[in-house]
Amino acid sequence: MDITETKAIIDIHQQHMTSYLELWQRFQNHFDTTIKQAKIYPNWAVVVFIVSLVMGFGTVVFEVLSFLR
Repeated sequence: MDITETKAIIDIHQQHMTSYLELWQRFQNHFDTTIKQAKIYPNWAVVVFIVSLVMGFGTVVFEVLSFLR
């Protein structure tokens, strides 16, 4: 039984699979890097939102304390 042709096909298939695995690893690394660097909101918008919440809460507390006096 001559298996040289089958062995050649298996070797080619193995090379293709190695190539596909490398491609998949590069895609996965790129995707992971992109996800880590992704930001939904810019930093300045988050800071403005937090400051407005603090000022709004401070105003409410001030008004409640002024009302109770």
